[in-house]
Amino acid sequence: MRFTLFCFSLVFLLIYGISPVNGSDGTYQSPDQKIKDILEWPGLPGQQMSPGGEYLLLMHRPPMLELEDIARPRKHLAGYRIDPQTNGPSLSRTAPVNALTFLPTDGSDPVKVDLPENARLDHIRFAPGGDYLTFTLTDDTGIRLWKVETGASAAKKVSNKPLNAATGNPCTFIDATNALCEFIPPNRGNAPERPEVPAGPSAQDADDRATPVRTFRDLLKDEHDEKLYEYYFTSQLKELSLNDGSVTPVGEPEIFDNVSLSPNRDYLFVSRTVRPYSFIVPDWWRRNDWFPREMEIWNRNGDKVQHVASLPLAEDIAVYDVRSGPRDPHWQRGEDATLVWTEDAENHDHYREHLYRLSYPFDEAERIISLEDRYWDTRWLNDGRALVTEVDRYPYRAASWTRTWVVHPGDNDHEPYTLFDRSVEDDFDDPGSPIGRQDGDWIYLRGDGLSPEGERPFIDRIHLETKETKRVWESRDGYYEYPLRVMGNPEDGYRFLLRKETRLDPPAYVLKNADSGERTQLTHLDDPVPELREVERIALTYEREDGVELSGTVYLPPGYDGDERLPVMLWAYPREFVDADAAGQIAEEDHRFMQLSGPTHLFFLLRGYAIFDGPSIAILGGEHANDTYVEQLVMSAEAAVDAIVEEGIADPDRIGVGGHSYGGFMTANLLAHTDLFQAGIARSAAFNRTLTPFGFQNELRTLWEATDVYTAMSPFMNVHRIDAPMLMIHGADDPNPGTFPMQTERMFHAMQGLGKEARKVMLPFEDHGYGARESIHHALYEMFKWMDEHVKDN
Repeated sequence: MRFTLFCFSLVFLLIYGISPVNGSDGTYQSPDQKIKDILEWPGLPGQQMSPGGEYLLLMHRPPMLELEDIARPRKHLAGYRIDPQTNGPSLSRTAPVNALTFLPTDGSDPVKVDLPENARLDHIRFAPGGDYLTFTLTDDTGIRLWKVETGASAAKKVSNKPLNAATGNPCTFIDATNALCEFIPPNRGNAPERPEVPAGPSAQDADDRATPVRTFRDLLKDEHDEKLYEYYFTSQLKELSLNDGSVTPVGEPEIFDNVSLSPNRDYLFVSRTVRPYSFIVPDWWRRNDWFPREMEIWNRNGDKVQHVASLPLAEDIAVYDVRSGPRDPHWQRGEDATLVWTEDAENHDHYREHLYRLSYPFDEAERIISLEDRYWDTRWLNDGRALVTEVDRYPYRAASWTRTWVVHPGDNDHEPYTLFDRSVEDDFDDPGSPIGRQDGDWIYLRGDGLSPEGERPFIDRIHLETKETKRVWESRDGYYEYPLRVMGNPEDGYRFLLRKETRLDPPAYVLKNADSGERTQLTHLDDPVPELREVERIALTYEREDGVELSGTVYLPPGYDGDERLPVMLWAYPREFVDADAAGQIAEEDHRFMQLSGPTHLFFLLRGYAIFDGPSIAILGGEHANDTYVEQLVMSAEAAVDAIVEEGIADPDRIGVGGHSYGGFMTANLLAHTDLFQAGIARSAAFNRTLTPFGFQNELRTLWEATDVYTAMSPFMNVHRIDAPMLMIHGADDPNPGTFPMQTERMFHAMQGLGKEARKVMLPFEDHGYGARESIHHALYEMFKWMDEHVKDN
């Protein structure tokens, strides 16, 4: 048997050109050239369709960042990471757009936009009417607004004045020829310098006011950081002519959190960030504003017309709760100037949220609807009606139930009523989401079309009064086609922009005429790894010890004939479920084109491993599911291993386990509480829950309310139980609140101290995910070397 396995491995390596991994410590290492070449495949570029449908804009970006990109100096201020040289966000995980192409939909020759060398593009949008395109272009001197006529090659700078993009998109269109932009204030001067010798110690006080916040990184630390924050984040609003680049100042320089124009373009909603700042929470995180805000309505001259709200510093928000005062302020579509927002109810006896609106002349707000659960979002329809969605869990936890209401603001003759009331966990019963199109009482929905048979994305029309549903379009059997844009109407016929792919054909953009059935493929890509088309996919369903149905996807390496058992890489991420029936949902068929990018575990297929991808690691039990986390984790893993072994695929003595983030946390726990695996890989993981004492994932209780749970779930507390070797990889600059790099540092120290086999790899400058080419190469090198030594060659 061992001789047979050796022969299979040798033949596999000779056929597919995958060489063993070699290298030494101290420098960046790489996998073999074949995998490096695969990583350079550009994939399908991003896209936007011009408003008239005459052009498809292709937005190209490199497959990876360079190490020098993420190694640039950056400032960590109030939860943001900015490049002080450009006054915009620092680069971390994804390479920026560096090329644009206009692709005529009539089949004419594509037009490449001429851009400066090494340009970095962002905030790419067609102007109202679609005559031209605007984008920000970043170089070493700053960020500026550029434009290009739709379908043309010559791009030009709109203004030489640098923009302030520290918090995101610095510009919004006023009309087709003017924009409202945030500029770096003139005569700002140089950034404040930190004194070489401090004037005194840094000190903070705590009092009887509870502040149960999560463990955040990149916070302000002292008065100097406060000065830097104000320096880099203060902007001057100006109206910018897109024709001649002239500017008109609006108001005084401020730290702008939110600036939006009313539909009639007469008023601005302005949210300004003001002191006092905080040293324990960021400015903003996951739909919650933490720093104080002044919310106002201005006219176009910058004069305050109405005060909306003053929001205090929100350090005392309860764990997984929301702040008081207006949230999600936005202008109502279809009205001249009506501001809408949601607020937490004063008490939660019956309602948790109220949705309000304030109409010109902005005298008194009226309540639109009261919600029993947490507000999620509002989608406005063309006729003034709104779709208001609430969820049962918010703001950080995954929702299990959602409800969407149809609301008639200002119409007392129509009471709100539910359009959807469903489990978020039930993927097979997802009706889709509105896409912004409306024909009278009919709106359009786009859905994934997941069912036990497969995944067939669709476009439906649903009648808002009767709830009757009609299918407009559905992906063909044997294809994965995803609708990106719907053009036309039922009377004149539809045209669809689709992303089309099959298991054998790379993704492409396709235009389909619904009446004639004609399909025009607009883009073409070569297959970067033809041998991956030989990979066999198996949808595996099985049952764990307590009767819960589970599922996962097994991939078999190319060239495998089934005559012998394989080494297996099990890669997973635990997920909490309220509904046990949802835990085992899986589509039998998958017609997507397999493509490999980044440090994905799927590369193990090219090294002769089978992959058990995403087996259900179901944690059931609602609010207190973690009381039995370890028991359910072990049951789920045992069921997965038993299933793939009984299938005749896995060699039970050669199974590795791995995961990223919470999946890495799972990996360490499985090594501590089972002997199922020969080795593990934990990437960007947490190991000690006492270091996240005010909650994590879906855990609402604090460490002091559930000490036993925090302790039992922490692999750090069970290092003495770990016998299998574990590789830990972590971005050295990981900002994720639950996975500080210290987690890996301390876990490795514990394993080393107790004589446990382990390896720690800290990737310089990297985030929670890894973006630089050198980091991705090295992570794959480490993963291959570790699993080959401890699993494949075991």
